[in-house]
Amino acid sequence: MRKILIAILSLSIVSCDDWLDIKPKNYVATDEVFATRENLYAALTGCYDALQLQHYYGRSFIIAGDLLSDNSVAKGTKMELIALDDNALTPDNIIVEGIWEDIYTAVNRANYILAGIQKVNFLAESQKNDIVGQLLFLRALHYFNLVRLYGAVPLKLFPTIKNDPSNFLPRTPVLKVYEQIIADLDSAEVTIQNTNPQWATIRSVKALKALVYLTLNDYNNAILFANACLTENSTLESDYSKLFGSYTEPSSEIIFYIPFIPSDNSRLAEYHFPNQLGGRYENAPSSILMNLISTGDKRKKWIAETLSTSSGSIYYTKKYPNLSTGANNVAVFRNAELFFIRAEALYFSDSISNFSTILNDINAIRQRAGLNPLDSASASGKLWTFLENEKQLEFAFEGKRWFDLIRTNRALVKIPTVTSVNQTLFPIPQSEILYNPNIKPTDQNPGY
Repeated sequence: MRKILIAILSLSIVSCDDWLDIKPKNYVATDEVFATRENLYAALTGCYDALQLQHYYGRSFIIAGDLLSDNSVAKGTKMELIALDDNALTPDNIIVEGIWEDIYTAVNRANYILAGIQKVNFLAESQKNDIVGQLLFLRALHYFNLVRLYGAVPLKLFPTIKNDPSNFLPRTPVLKVYEQIIADLDSAEVTIQNTNPQWATIRSVKALKALVYLTLNDYNNAILFANACLTENSTLESDYSKLFGSYTEPSSEIIFYIPFIPSDNSRLAEYHFPNQLGGRYENAPSSILMNLISTGDKRKKWIAETLSTSSGSIYYTKKYPNLSTGANNVAVFRNAELFFIRAEALYFSDSISNFSTILNDINAIRQRAGLNPLDSASASGKLWTFLENEKQLEFAFEGKRWFDLIRTNRALVKIPTVTSVNQTLFPIPQSEILYNPNIKPTDQNPGY
């Protein structure tokens, strides 16, 4: 939770009724949200806290991004995680259901304040605009994550505040969802004033824009916004410990992050640490990932720390190192990703004329990791391989690999258990089909 939290607005969607539930624990009641500055900012904090939900950045969303890919393997007994690893999802999978519900809870919190903030008379117009911009960034991020996982999704732009048939919406076509994402980001870019990276900033808007445009194969705009971020600040942190864990002053490489304190109950460390150290060891580095790590790579202890046991060595990620407290911050965007976004967009625009720039971006990441830079001769004909592999290493266990493989149409090539393009989308959750009359069984994603 953010340090300025005064009270918690707990707004959540109940899937069977699809209405706004106000939980009676240190909350600001809905009729009081817009009564005072303190209440409004407490409600805004509640919107950011939605990112911490267990099936969102608090655990499942991050783990899914690696477990679905070739980065990691399921080591525990949780069937829903084994299904992710096997790319054998079903509409009633707990992760499929949970991510959907938690992200729509986050959407609803943002929509609630967006719908009522204009009647506030105790803030200057610029302050209201700043809050609106931050909420639009959050809503854009939520829908970007939804559309990448589920494809066409209900596009809710107003709060769900009571049990009413109008709350149930049909699936909105993918491109329409993306149009709304970009519209929200365009508005956010000109209104946000905040500069603290644990809240939305103009740089975080530009970073998200760069990734959205890359996903849409709009390489010119991806390059434009990646350059805008890197021109302002291209710092790459030399001390990896400042990128991961419960840092109090985040590295200047961090563009946007989600802070977790012990009471937030992040379970990322628990799910990655071995049983011998008190964890569950549900998600471990794959042999494919291990084989990519070069001798001398500074990232190894973060990607795949070694633990010697009576039966041999096992490996686990330490990017979430605080097991006892769960106080492990999650970096959503950092400068390193902008180097890769720019390099990928340049590669697909014109890999030949952009060869040197792409190579420089790859080498910036390699050298930070303590590896020798690639020269033109060694990279010739292998530029994409180096680009793909370096990003896989740099962001291992940060929940990005699956989306990279889907975006570049590489999932069927790199993951043996992905044999159909149908597997590149999650199924629509069974609960949504049961309770939403506007999404019928025939509206389910192909293959489910």
